Formats: sequence, C-alpha cells, structure tokens
Amino acid sequence: DIAPIWCDITTKLRVGADVGVAAASVCLMRQLESIAAARQIHFSPSDRRRQRLIDLALGLGLPTLIMILHVVVQGHRYDILQRVGCIAAVYWSYPAVFFVTIWPPFLLTLAAAYGALSLRLFLARRYQFAKLLESSKS
Repeated sequence: DIAPIWCDITTKLRVGADVGVAAASVCLMRQLESIAAARQIHFSPSDRRRQRLIDLALGLGLPTLIMILHVVVQGHRYDILQRVGCIAAVYWSYPAVFFVTIWPPFLLTLAAAYGALSLRLFLARRYQFAKLLESSKS
C-alpha cells in the first residue's frame, strides 16, 4: 500500500458520491415535478430560500452524514482490489444496511417516482394544450 492516506480519502468520497449522485437526482426530479405541477406561478424569496435549503440539505448534508456514519460500520479502513483500487470496507450488519447501503436505492426510487409523476403531469399539460388548440381551431 503506497498511498494509505489517499485510500482513506477516496473511500470516504466514494461512499459520499454514491449517495450524493442519487440525492442530486432527487433534487432535480423534485424541481422538475414542481415545474410540471405549476402549483405556484410566483415564488417569494422565502419560498426560494426554503427550496435552496432543502436542496442543500439533501445534496450535501445527507452524503456528509452517510460518510460520517460509515465510520460506525467499517470493519477496517479499506480494501484494495487489483485493477480497481481502494474500496470502502463495510462490516455487513443491520446498522450497515440502514447507515450506508440502503440510501442510494431508496433515493433513486424516490427520484424515479418524482420522474414518473412529472412525466404524467407533462403529458396531461400536453393533452390540455392540444384540446385548447382544437377548440380554438388553430
């Protein structure tokens, strides 16, 4: 092991990135669903600040929390695989499932639900717009 500090850093970042990418997908799909739903036309500065804080908490806070919780369930510092490099070591137990493993699939499922909902809303808007054009003979 020629770079132990490098492996410590990259394994934590890899654990955080797994959750961070999924959390970013949730943030994007949530914003897309909000646009498609068109519940509000004008957002006040407090609404925008609240949305920004939710996105920051989800996009930065949750991955940071998972990186911290990974310390609880890591059996040793890291594993080294040939042709792969350093990977995070996890002692497989129930806390490991709840602290580290379940978050990416859960967040990606949530993002898929938001995506399906926004697709349904966009298709409904398209149908309404087509009916409007048909009724106005445009």
